[in-house]
Amino acid sequence: MQFDINLETGPLPTTVTVLMIIMAICCLPVGIPVGRRQADSMRQADSMKKKGSGRSTLSILLRQVAGFCIFFFLGGMLTYLISDVWVLFNVQLGALVIRTVAVGMGILGYALVSLSVWKKWRKAAAVFLVILALIWSTLGVNAVYGQYPTVKSLLGKRVYPQLSEKPHRPSVMTVKRWKAMFSHSKSGESLSSRPLSVRKEGIVRIVPIPGKTSHFKARPATIYLPPAALVKNPPRLPLLILMAGQPGDPDRFFAAGKIHKIMDAFAKKNDGLAPIVISPDQLGNPSHDTLCSDTPVYGKVETYLTVDVTRWVVAHLPVQKPGASWGIGGFSMGGTCATHLGPRHHQLYGHIFSVGGEEHETNGSVSSMITRFYRGSREQYDDHVPATAIAKYGQPSQTFLFGNGYYDTLGQKNARIIARAALAKGMSVTAVVAQGTGHDWRTVRTVMNFGVALFCYQTGLSSQPVAIKNFPHVKRMAGIGQ
Repeated sequence: MQFDINLETGPLPTTVTVLMIIMAICCLPVGIPVGRRQADSMRQADSMKKKGSGRSTLSILLRQVAGFCIFFFLGGMLTYLISDVWVLFNVQLGALVIRTVAVGMGILGYALVSLSVWKKWRKAAAVFLVILALIWSTLGVNAVYGQYPTVKSLLGKRVYPQLSEKPHRPSVMTVKRWKAMFSHSKSGESLSSRPLSVRKEGIVRIVPIPGKTSHFKARPATIYLPPAALVKNPPRLPLLILMAGQPGDPDRFFAAGKIHKIMDAFAKKNDGLAPIVISPDQLGNPSHDTLCSDTPVYGKVETYLTVDVTRWVVAHLPVQKPGASWGIGGFSMGGTCATHLGPRHHQLYGHIFSVGGEEHETNGSVSSMITRFYRGSREQYDDHVPATAIAKYGQPSQTFLFGNGYYDTLGQKNARIIARAALAKGMSVTAVVAQGTGHDWRTVRTVMNFGVALFCYQTGLSSQPVAIKNFPHVKRMAGIGQ
């Protein structure tokens, strides 16, 4: 059975919304003289019955409205406290999530009041409304985040097939040579070494990358191979390593972030050229926050990412040499990983991306992390704090891209702290804000649409300078001397 029902748009969320509206209308005190029993027992006149019925109808309606308002306020306030005051998840949930939860709780309050006053079929409608309100809220919050776009992704099923062909593509061709071949082809000239055909789109596949050195037990990585990488003699291409947040899976940047769609759009305009993208597993398990470090708790994750993944990529994919044409990035916890791994391993990564990253990795208090993950070494902990890692290991030749949602003010604050450290080191820094989004995958899609264009220009795939003004959904982040 293929679980591919869309959870964000389409028939399922639309049906839930329509049914919820119908059930809410059914619960309205319309056409039901609530005071009839009392009126009949008192054998009042018809005019008095109608008057009493009107009062009872208004009374119930006011109770329903009060139930909605009280639950709306409590739901919104509690979510705000969790998000912005207590910051229980170490990130802000965002105004869109707070609003969705508040509306869902308001409908739940309306349904509970209706449940207490009605009998028979209207009571049944109220029961259904309670269930629908909970489902609607869950779907709404997920639609804001975009974490699980389909039922298949929610159930943890494979979204993409395994790479069946042997991925090793030895190549000596340069991007410059590839462009020259297509330039001659377009001008009517013919070159015998020109690729016979280039696909219109790249492919997304999963592939296991063993931890030969680290012995870290990682889940299969997800990779994107652009059209140019799928020919018999592909050019050596830039590489972009992207990590999802926690909890998360290696396919999130594809299923939720749609990074392959962004790459395909670029490839269509550039003769099949686009960076190769690989999303390795830095967690091992969705519940594990590994800090992307070598620790006694979850194993040698940093070694896995920087040694095992690097060696596998170089041996199996048509990529350029590590360094100036390699980038590392991520969303949320994955972005935080990139901001300390990038500087610490500057010989591997020339470009660093962080979307919604934190000021530092977080898995408990600082003291508990030092004790539990770094064997009591404050120095080892500090080495993995992005600002410290930049100052100690970063190189002026590296570039940084920070991106946050408009409503993710905490994330913007974190970005400013790290960006200032990068600027102090002499790095090139770009920081943007995605309009109308929060700490969610919509922000990732918006920022990476700009980020991919920037990365392709920086690595020579495109000769067209990138201007933020050409990307209407992103604005420069204030408070950073860019």
